Amino acid sequence: MIKKTYTQFQKYTYIYFAFVLTFLLLGKSYAYEAKEDYLFEVQFGNLIVGKAEVSVISDEKKIIVKAKTRTAGFLNTFYEYQGELISISQENKEFWKPYKFTTKGLFNNKNRYSNLTWGPDKSVSYKLDPVLDLKEVHRIDKSSLINVMDPLTSIINVIENIKNKKSCDQNFKIFDGRRRYDLKIKSLGEGILKNDRPKSFSGDVIICGLRMFPIGGHRLKSKWKPEEDKFSDFKVFFGTTSSGLLFPVRMNLERWFGTVVVRLVSKDI
Repeated sequence: MIKKTYTQFQKYTYIYFAFVLTFLLLGKSYAYEAKEDYLFEVQFGNLIVGKAEVSVISDEKKIIVKAKTRTAGFLNTFYEYQGELISISQENKEFWKPYKFTTKGLFNNKNRYSNLTWGPDKSVSYKLDPVLDLKEVHRIDKSSLINVMDPLTSIINVIENIKNKKSCDQNFKIFDGRRRYDLKIKSLGEGILKNDRPKSFSGDVIICGLRMFPIGGHRLKSKWKPEEDKFSDFKVFFGTTSSGLLFPVRMNLERWFGTVVVRLVSKDI
């Protein structure tokens, strides 16, 4: 049971961190180059099972996100996972466009690598090692790769929409090299979070809900039924920190195998 549960957990982990990393940029100015470092913890049930160390470098022309993720606690007894992610997004008038997106990780003693580059015509070229195993996952049709974005750049554009229109609502075509899916994001209103962990946030929050619709790269056999998902199953909470910035302070994901919670860990909140 633990092996099956963690296989499902690991499959979603990278997506969770992708959203968290980019939401960090909300409320910042891009008029100067700045670098900041952050730490996130992933909770599954009552245990801390993962951590992410994040660096964000931004200016008025580009945003670079670097992250290192790893399992923690009891999961290392069964499966040890380590991963790295680098994303570069470029400013393009009223929105941000993808430029480069690279991920690599070690899971089950197997290395996985993806490298994506976007050209001036919005076309994407990519390299995978190993290539997709079509006995395990659905094929990604090249015709579905028109006007796609990596998940980080798409969320940066959602951030701009929140800043300008006070709304989370937006749709994107997402491609990360191994998965192609459509992403829909919806405003779920406001609420109040209680401090349920040391150094966690307590106060008023803005809530966004997310849904993903698989196009290719998802497993042939899976308990996931995306048509049954609700926006309330995957929620991102934004709160104002003591420094006055609107930050992602928590993410909750409800799945058949349990609840996953991602928290920003900071002495400043």
